[in-house]
Amino acid sequence: MKLKYSLFKNYLTGEKKKRIRKDVFALALPAMGENVLQMILGIVDTAFLGHLHWTAMTAAGMANQVLFIFQAAFMAIAIGATVLISNAHGIGDKKSIRITSWNSLYMALVIGVIVTLTALFSSKMLVVFPGVSEEILLITDSYLKIILYGGIGFSSMYILSAILRGSGNTKTPMIAVGIANGVNIFLDYVMIFGHLGFPELGPGGAATATVISRFVGTAILLYACLKSKRLSMLGFGKIKFNLLRIKRILKIGIPTAFENLIFSVGALVFANILLMAGEQAYAAHRIGINIESISYMPGFGVSVAITTLVGMYNGRNEKNTMLGVVRQGWIIGSVLMVSIGILILLFPELLIMLFTSDQAILKEALLPVRILGLFQIFLATDFVMTGAFRGVGDTKTPMIITFIAIWCIRVPIGFFLVNFFDMGLLGAWTGMMCDMVFRGVIKLFLYSKGNWEKYADKTRLEAQEELVEQPAGIIVEILADKGDNKALTQQDSM
Repeated sequence: MKLKYSLFKNYLTGEKKKRIRKDVFALALPAMGENVLQMILGIVDTAFLGHLHWTAMTAAGMANQVLFIFQAAFMAIAIGATVLISNAHGIGDKKSIRITSWNSLYMALVIGVIVTLTALFSSKMLVVFPGVSEEILLITDSYLKIILYGGIGFSSMYILSAILRGSGNTKTPMIAVGIANGVNIFLDYVMIFGHLGFPELGPGGAATATVISRFVGTAILLYACLKSKRLSMLGFGKIKFNLLRIKRILKIGIPTAFENLIFSVGALVFANILLMAGEQAYAAHRIGINIESISYMPGFGVSVAITTLVGMYNGRNEKNTMLGVVRQGWIIGSVLMVSIGILILLFPELLIMLFTSDQAILKEALLPVRILGLFQIFLATDFVMTGAFRGVGDTKTPMIITFIAIWCIRVPIGFFLVNFFDMGLLGAWTGMMCDMVFRGVIKLFLYSKGNWEKYADKTRLEAQEELVEQPAGIIVEILADKGDNKALTQQDSM
């Protein structure tokens, strides 16, 4: 079968290729920084609690796996908002951008309230961890309940960042997460161990610190969104709850939400496979997952840049530029992630010791973490292709691939090797590596076939629909403004 598109073909030449590479870097680097800081925000509790006791670290890891399920709802709004805002930004439709931004924020608040209410049933959620000791379950319940009480900060911080990224601003989310991180690290130190006159709260202190830091980040992001000229959220009258716009956001975002839910539920099942090998094997697995997150940093950043830029150029119907964005993103992402993979391969002990000084856990995690370094090219390709699909509004393809990869590859292989061959963490992670290879290869193949083109056309039309509905005077104003757009590399000030 002849393929229509290739990552090895140059669709851009000369100055335009250099400009696109510069734009990818300009958006990707702050997004990478945000991912680093977001990762730190998620693992600081694990690191502090790991030095308190490995049972506390394990409990926090289990609670965070439950929280990943809630992220599915956040992801539906976030991806839908990013795609519609970036496509509308490409055509210069300010009204569409404004309506999408406000309605995304409204949904963030509604979902945040729902998440907060689920704190009343936190203990019932832990049935997904059968066979875990009562001691760890009690710690997990206490930690999870406090985190859920901060549901509004959890959802709003996630979705406000996506709104800004859709407008081409990846710098402000990085700054907001950085400040939130500083708050979290300080509060973890004083509230877990009882320093500087604070009470010693242990795992509960870690959860409280995380909630407070997320509300700090939310306040910064909300201020940035309201002040952003690209989003134009203020000064143009009240924006009502718009069911049509919510439907458009969710139409694009729900497949990604299901993708995230499929992955999160699969991760829970996968965690139970590890628990079959013992609680210490699970603790080693959590450390490995945190190290794996380090390798995600450049992949996430490049994926965000590709989603935003592909969306903008799709809005302008510039296909060759879109293809050039994907190629440049793949080159950048691959070089960065393979470089990190080499470091993981050569120095796994140094990374593992960031999370534990327990020699038994360190020894168990060593080989799987080292193997992880060999598979970075597949992870890079997966991230880039996912960003490309999402940019044109094709969120169904990644969802289907994730379902097959998790439930037909990762979980069955992991279970088989752990249960029948007693391979422990190495067996489970063998299934995970097979999953990575499959996702990278199949997404690249489907991208090359060009099936995403039908989604690109449909998303472009939906993003421009507000332009047709507006009075002629506003159309002239928008078209005039389109010619004056600043370079993508210039970020909004906070």
